[in-house]
Amino acid sequence: MFSITVAEASAKLGVSPARVRQLIKSGVLAAEQVAGIWLIDEKSVEARREHNPGRGRPSARLSQPNISRYLLMNRDHEVLAFRFDASTGEFLDADEIIDAKRAPLSIMSPRGTKASKTALSYWWCHRAIPKARHGIEAKLVELGVADTYDLPFKSMGLSLSDQYWIKPYGSEIRWSDVNYFENDFSEAPVEEWMADVGLDSPDNTSDGVLSKRWVCRNGERCLLKGGTLLDQEPYNEVIATELFSRLLSDGDYVPYTLIEWGGAPVSSCPNFVGPTEEFIPAYYVNEVLPQVPHRDSYRHYVECCAALGVEDIETALGKMILCDDIMANTDRHWRNFGLIRDVETLEYRAAPLFDTGSSLWCRVPTRELAYTPFVVNMRPFYEDADRQLRLIGDTSWLDLDKLAGFPEWASDFLDENPSMYGRTDFIYEGLQKRIDFLHLLFG
Repeated sequence: MFSITVAEASAKLGVSPARVRQLIKSGVLAAEQVAGIWLIDEKSVEARREHNPGRGRPSARLSQPNISRYLLMNRDHEVLAFRFDASTGEFLDADEIIDAKRAPLSIMSPRGTKASKTALSYWWCHRAIPKARHGIEAKLVELGVADTYDLPFKSMGLSLSDQYWIKPYGSEIRWSDVNYFENDFSEAPVEEWMADVGLDSPDNTSDGVLSKRWVCRNGERCLLKGGTLLDQEPYNEVIATELFSRLLSDGDYVPYTLIEWGGAPVSSCPNFVGPTEEFIPAYYVNEVLPQVPHRDSYRHYVECCAALGVEDIETALGKMILCDDIMANTDRHWRNFGLIRDVETLEYRAAPLFDTGSSLWCRVPTRELAYTPFVVNMRPFYEDADRQLRLIGDTSWLDLDKLAGFPEWASDFLDENPSMYGRTDFIYEGLQKRIDFLHLLFG
């Protein structure tokens, strides 16, 4: 008898309504449409339950109070269902795949038929504040939370770096109700880095070790980021912005400004992810294709991007390599460059350059600068700076004459920071030497 609605079948089978419609389309469930509504044969639902009891019938563990079932969402697209044990911080499964093509790039099998619980857990742990972030231990004690792993659950896993979020299984909450791109979020009035952690805030999903906090200013979402002992990192971000503005196009980089916040200089930048986009770190892009033995990391990354249909990736990488070389950026790791994907069209492009704070020898103590070489070990492809520079092919965009006066500008700007006393002459000389070498290399 065709009498069971999609919602009722969803409850009986313990799967989402989208999954029920998939089962109807594939012929697993017998159904007919009446006045535009699917009505399902009750016997086929019971047969599905008997044939596949592992899905649709919660296990004994699921009935335990600390275990909950969620849907991982990408905007309003249901991606997959999973169970999470809050007492252990353990993902128990990721068994119901609904929309594999909109899942996080790293967690699906090559054919998109299975999700790796281990990969999901790893992806999630980088969706939370690192345990190395200054002040996080005291904040966890204050909140009564055992681990940073649990913080995203306080705000549905919502972020301003992508469109993923989680909702309790069966919930009717929609993306438009909760997302931070359109809706304002909690902001404590005090200028403290950890003030919003644990609230309805994107700070619960902010990755990276340096202190940071999201703010909403005149409708624009901006990320504030602090520095370490000498507060040089925020200045470096502005110097990198000046460099980028001389050599690159506007869409190639994220612009940073320097402001005072909490009694200290911090950098501020607008969110570079649009309302239908996600940032995918290069770390995950690398997993699109299996690594071929003896193939260098640069070529492998380029081929992974090509497999995703990314255009002009080698030109974008060349811009990153050259600008990082000038800035002596030692921290271009595989999570602070990558791709932007539109989650509706599923089209990819290179992400703009961002996060250049850990550059210009900022981690070298002032007393050691006199004994420090100007050429540093680079990342991500080769430690040897000159070898990495030789990866650059297309230089049609490059006009080194635009860098005339740049070392002077940078050193004058750094002089505004009292902590830079005894450092700016070295930084000026280092910048000039790197630019002179580029003139010799590229003409």
